[in-house]
Amino acid sequence: MTEDDQSTDEAQFDYIYHLRLDHLLSTMRQVTPHPEEHLFVTVHHVLELWFKQIIFDLERIIALLDADDLAQATWLMGRIAEILKLAEAHWTVLETMSAADFAEFRGQLTGASGMQSRQFRQVEVMIGLHETAGDDYVRRTERLWPGLIGAHPRTLRGAFFEAFARHDATLLDVYRDRWRRHDLFRLAETAFEIDRRFQSWRQNHILMVRRQIGIRAKGTGGTYFRDYLATTTGYVFFPELFEFRNELTADAGGEVMAADD
Repeated sequence: MTEDDQSTDEAQFDYIYHLRLDHLLSTMRQVTPHPEEHLFVTVHHVLELWFKQIIFDLERIIALLDADDLAQATWLMGRIAEILKLAEAHWTVLETMSAADFAEFRGQLTGASGMQSRQFRQVEVMIGLHETAGDDYVRRTERLWPGLIGAHPRTLRGAFFEAFARHDATLLDVYRDRWRRHDLFRLAETAFEIDRRFQSWRQNHILMVRRQIGIRAKGTGGTYFRDYLATTTGYVFFPELFEFRNELTADAGGEVMAADD
Protein backbone atom coordinates (compact mmCIF):
# COMPACT_ATOMS: atom_id res chain seq x y z
CA MET A 1 0.00 0.00 0.00
CA THR A 2 1.36 3.39 -0.95
CA GLU A 3 1.15 6.51 1.22
CA ASP A 4 -1.50 7.92 -1.13
CA ASP A 5 -3.64 4.82 -0.56
CA GLN A 6 -3.72 5.31 3.18
CA SER A 7 -6.57 7.22 4.78
CA THR A 8 -5.85 10.34 6.78
CA ASP A 9 -6.63 8.42 9.97
CA GLU A 10 -4.18 5.67 9.11
CA ALA A 11 -1.36 7.90 7.88
CA GLN A 12 0.99 9.63 10.27
CA PHE A 13 -0.02 13.29 10.18
CA ASP A 14 3.39 14.88 10.52
CA TYR A 15 5.41 17.61 8.83
CA ILE A 16 6.58 15.51 5.89
CA TYR A 17 3.14 13.99 5.28
CA HIS A 18 1.24 17.27 5.62
CA LEU A 19 3.50 19.13 3.18
CA ARG A 20 4.00 16.13 0.86
CA LEU A 21 7.70 16.87 0.94
CA ASP A 22 8.55 13.55 -0.68
CA HIS A 23 6.60 14.61 -3.77
CA LEU A 24 7.55 18.28 -3.71
CA LEU A 25 11.30 17.82 -3.38
CA SER A 26 11.43 14.93 -5.83
CA THR A 27 10.26 17.25 -8.62
CA MET A 28 13.49 19.25 -8.41
CA ARG A 29 15.75 17.81 -11.05
CA GLN A 30 18.61 19.23 -13.05
CA VAL A 31 19.05 18.78 -16.77
CA THR A 32 22.79 19.53 -16.61
CA PRO A 33 25.55 18.44 -14.23
CA HIS A 34 26.50 22.04 -13.40
CA PRO A 35 26.14 22.68 -9.63
CA GLU A 36 24.79 26.22 -10.13
CA GLU A 37 21.76 24.92 -12.02
CA HIS A 38 20.43 23.76 -8.66
CA LEU A 39 20.02 27.39 -7.58
CA PHE A 40 18.44 28.28 -10.92
CA VAL A 41 15.83 25.53 -10.53
CA THR A 42 15.19 26.32 -6.86
CA VAL A 43 14.49 30.00 -7.45
CA HIS A 44 12.05 29.32 -10.26
CA HIS A 45 10.28 26.57 -8.30
CA VAL A 46 9.80 28.93 -5.37
CA LEU A 47 8.48 31.68 -7.66
CA GLU A 48 5.94 29.28 -9.16
CA LEU A 49 4.74 28.37 -5.67
CA TRP A 50 4.22 32.05 -4.89
CA PHE A 51 2.34 32.54 -8.16
CA LYS A 52 0.06 29.68 -7.13
CA GLN A 53 -0.66 31.45 -3.84
CA ILE A 54 -1.36 34.74 -5.62
CA ILE A 55 -3.82 33.01 -7.97
CA PHE A 56 -5.53 31.38 -4.98
CA ASP A 57 -5.89 34.74 -3.22
CA LEU A 58 -6.98 36.63 -6.34
CA GLU A 59 -9.98 34.33 -6.70
CA ARG A 60 -10.96 35.16 -3.11
CA ILE A 61 -10.32 38.89 -3.50
CA ILE A 62 -12.50 39.28 -6.59
CA ALA A 63 -15.37 37.48 -4.85
CA LEU A 64 -14.92 39.63 -1.74
CA LEU A 65 -14.98 42.85 -3.75
CA ASP A 66 -18.13 41.72 -5.54
CA ALA A 67 -19.66 41.10 -2.10
CA ASP A 68 -18.53 44.59 -1.03
CA ASP A 69 -16.30 43.14 1.69
CA LEU A 70 -13.67 45.83 1.16
CA ALA A 71 -11.81 45.24 4.41
CA GLN A 72 -10.96 41.59 3.80
CA ALA A 73 -10.27 42.18 0.11
CA THR A 74 -7.84 44.96 0.98
CA TRP A 75 -6.12 42.79 3.57
CA LEU A 76 -5.53 40.00 1.06
CA MET A 77 -4.37 42.47 -1.61
CA GLY A 78 -1.80 43.65 0.91
CA ARG A 79 -0.59 40.07 1.17
CA ILE A 80 -0.10 39.93 -2.59
CA ALA A 81 1.97 43.10 -2.43
CA GLU A 82 4.16 41.50 0.26
CA ILE A 83 4.56 38.32 -1.80
CA LEU A 84 5.67 40.40 -4.77
CA LYS A 85 8.18 42.18 -2.57
CA LEU A 86 9.54 38.82 -1.48
CA ALA A 87 9.55 37.51 -5.06
CA GLU A 88 11.61 40.48 -6.16
CA ALA A 89 14.28 39.55 -3.61
CA HIS A 90 14.75 36.24 -5.42
CA TRP A 91 16.53 38.06 -8.23
CA THR A 92 19.33 39.14 -5.90
CA VAL A 93 19.70 35.54 -4.73
CA LEU A 94 19.90 34.37 -8.34
CA GLU A 95 22.57 36.99 -8.98
CA THR A 96 24.88 35.15 -6.57
CA MET A 97 25.32 32.82 -9.54
CA SER A 98 27.91 34.49 -11.73
CA ALA A 99 27.34 35.24 -15.40
CA ALA A 100 30.26 32.93 -16.17
CA ASP A 101 28.60 30.05 -14.31
CA PHE A 102 25.29 30.62 -16.08
CA ALA A 103 27.00 30.72 -19.47
CA GLU A 104 28.48 27.28 -18.79
CA PHE A 105 25.09 25.53 -18.61
CA ARG A 106 22.63 27.96 -20.21
CA GLY A 107 22.95 26.39 -23.66
CA GLN A 108 21.64 23.08 -22.29
CA LEU A 109 18.36 24.47 -20.94
CA THR A 110 16.38 23.29 -24.01
CA GLY A 111 14.68 26.64 -24.61
CA ALA A 112 13.20 26.89 -21.11
CA SER A 113 12.35 30.47 -20.18
CA GLY A 114 10.49 32.26 -17.43
CA MET A 115 8.34 33.92 -20.06
CA GLN A 116 6.77 30.49 -20.60
CA SER A 117 5.26 30.51 -17.10
CA ARG A 118 1.53 30.05 -17.50
CA GLN A 119 0.91 30.89 -13.85
CA PHE A 120 2.66 34.26 -14.17
CA ARG A 121 0.56 35.11 -17.20
CA GLN A 122 -2.55 33.93 -15.38
CA VAL A 123 -1.76 36.34 -12.54
CA GLU A 124 -1.46 39.19 -15.05
CA VAL A 125 -4.76 38.26 -16.69
CA MET A 126 -6.62 37.83 -13.40
CA ILE A 127 -5.54 41.30 -12.30
CA GLY A 128 -6.51 42.68 -15.72
CA LEU A 129 -3.36 43.53 -17.66
CA HIS A 130 -4.97 42.56 -20.97
CA GLU A 131 -7.44 45.39 -20.39
CA THR A 132 -4.69 48.03 -20.29
CA ALA A 133 -1.57 46.70 -22.03
CA GLY A 134 -2.84 46.89 -25.61
CA ASP A 135 -3.53 44.62 -28.56
CA ASP A 136 0.01 43.23 -28.84
CA TYR A 137 -0.19 41.86 -25.32
CA VAL A 138 -3.59 40.30 -25.98
CA ARG A 139 -2.41 38.69 -29.24
CA ARG A 140 0.75 37.30 -27.62
CA THR A 141 -1.20 35.89 -24.70
CA GLU A 142 -3.84 34.30 -26.94
CA ARG A 143 -1.15 32.80 -29.16
CA LEU A 144 0.84 31.25 -26.31
CA TRP A 145 -2.07 30.36 -23.99
CA PRO A 146 -5.28 30.07 -26.02
CA GLY A 147 -8.37 30.58 -23.91
CA LEU A 148 -6.55 31.98 -20.88
CA ILE A 149 -8.10 35.45 -21.14
CA GLY A 150 -11.56 34.05 -21.76
CA ALA A 151 -11.25 31.81 -18.71
CA HIS A 152 -11.06 34.89 -16.48
CA PRO A 153 -13.77 37.31 -17.57
CA ARG A 154 -13.91 38.82 -14.08
CA THR A 155 -10.70 40.64 -13.20
CA LEU A 156 -9.45 42.36 -10.09
CA ARG A 157 -9.36 45.59 -12.07
CA GLY A 158 -13.03 45.25 -13.03
CA ALA A 159 -14.11 44.35 -9.49
CA PHE A 160 -12.08 47.26 -8.11
CA PHE A 161 -13.71 49.93 -10.25
CA GLU A 162 -17.19 48.46 -9.82
CA ALA A 163 -16.72 48.75 -6.05
CA PHE A 164 -16.02 52.47 -6.51
CA ALA A 165 -19.06 52.80 -8.78
CA ARG A 166 -21.34 51.12 -6.20
CA HIS A 167 -20.23 53.69 -3.65
CA ASP A 168 -20.71 56.51 -6.18
CA ALA A 169 -17.09 57.54 -5.69
CA THR A 170 -14.22 58.64 -7.89
CA LEU A 171 -10.55 58.29 -7.04
CA LEU A 172 -10.25 62.03 -6.67
CA ASP A 173 -13.27 62.20 -4.35
CA VAL A 174 -11.94 59.41 -2.16
CA TYR A 175 -8.46 60.87 -1.80
CA ARG A 176 -9.80 64.32 -0.98
CA ASP A 177 -12.10 62.78 1.65
CA ARG A 178 -9.79 59.93 2.56
CA TRP A 179 -10.41 59.81 6.33
CA ARG A 180 -14.19 59.53 6.00
CA ARG A 181 -13.94 57.16 3.03
CA HIS A 182 -11.02 55.29 4.44
CA ASP A 183 -12.15 51.84 3.23
CA LEU A 184 -11.99 52.92 -0.41
CA PHE A 185 -8.83 54.93 0.21
CA ARG A 186 -7.03 51.88 1.64
CA LEU A 187 -8.33 49.73 -1.21
CA ALA A 188 -6.90 52.17 -3.77
CA GLU A 189 -3.58 52.48 -1.97
CA THR A 190 -3.20 48.71 -1.81
CA ALA A 191 -4.04 48.32 -5.51
CA PHE A 192 -1.40 50.95 -6.24
CA GLU A 193 1.10 49.00 -4.15
CA ILE A 194 0.47 45.83 -6.17
CA ASP A 195 1.10 47.78 -9.37
CA ARG A 196 4.23 49.37 -7.92
CA ARG A 197 5.61 46.04 -6.75
CA PHE A 198 5.00 44.49 -10.16
CA GLN A 199 6.85 47.32 -11.87
CA SER A 200 9.74 47.03 -9.45
CA TRP A 201 9.80 43.25 -9.98
CA ARG A 202 9.96 43.73 -13.77
CA GLN A 203 12.71 46.36 -13.56
CA ASN A 204 14.89 44.21 -11.33
CA HIS A 205 14.23 41.18 -13.51
CA ILE A 206 15.59 43.16 -16.45
CA LEU A 207 18.66 44.20 -14.47
CA MET A 208 19.24 40.58 -13.49
CA VAL A 209 18.95 39.45 -17.11
CA ARG A 210 21.39 42.15 -18.23
CA ARG A 211 23.82 41.04 -15.53
CA GLN A 212 23.59 37.36 -16.46
CA ILE A 213 23.54 37.35 -20.28
CA GLY A 214 23.91 40.94 -21.52
CA ILE A 215 21.48 43.33 -23.16
CA ARG A 216 22.07 42.19 -26.75
CA ALA A 217 21.86 38.44 -26.14
CA LYS A 218 18.88 36.35 -27.18
CA GLY A 219 17.03 34.87 -24.21
CA THR A 220 16.49 31.14 -23.80
CA GLY A 221 12.86 31.73 -24.79
CA GLY A 222 14.00 32.95 -28.21
CA THR A 223 13.44 36.70 -27.82
CA TYR A 224 15.83 39.63 -27.59
CA PHE A 225 15.69 42.15 -24.73
CA ARG A 226 14.26 44.99 -26.80
CA ASP A 227 11.67 42.72 -28.45
CA TYR A 228 10.04 41.54 -25.24
CA LEU A 229 11.42 42.46 -21.83
CA ALA A 230 11.88 46.14 -22.65
CA THR A 231 8.22 46.39 -23.67
CA THR A 232 7.03 45.13 -20.29
CA THR A 233 8.36 48.12 -18.34
CA GLY A 234 5.34 50.20 -19.34
CA TYR A 235 2.77 47.66 -18.19
CA VAL A 236 0.45 48.85 -15.43
CA PHE A 237 -2.79 47.32 -14.16
CA PHE A 238 -4.29 50.54 -12.83
CA PRO A 239 -3.03 53.49 -14.90
CA GLU A 240 -5.80 55.60 -13.38
CA LEU A 241 -4.14 55.29 -9.98
CA PHE A 242 -1.04 56.93 -11.41
CA GLU A 243 -2.72 59.52 -13.61
CA PHE A 244 -5.14 61.11 -11.12
CA ARG A 245 -2.23 62.07 -8.87
CA ASN A 246 -1.47 64.76 -11.43
CA GLU A 247 -4.88 66.26 -10.66
CA LEU A 248 -4.12 66.26 -6.94
CA THR A 249 -0.85 68.05 -7.61
CA ALA A 250 -2.49 70.60 -9.93
CA ASP A 251 -5.29 71.25 -7.43
CA ALA A 252 -2.65 72.02 -4.80
CA GLY A 253 -1.04 74.61 -7.07
CA GLY A 254 1.70 72.44 -8.53
CA GLU A 255 2.78 72.55 -12.16
CA VAL A 256 1.76 69.58 -14.29
CA MET A 257 2.67 68.92 -17.91
CA ALA A 258 -0.14 68.45 -20.41
CA ALA A 259 -1.11 64.83 -21.03
CA ASP A 260 0.27 63.24 -24.20
CA ASP A 261 -2.23 63.03 -27.03
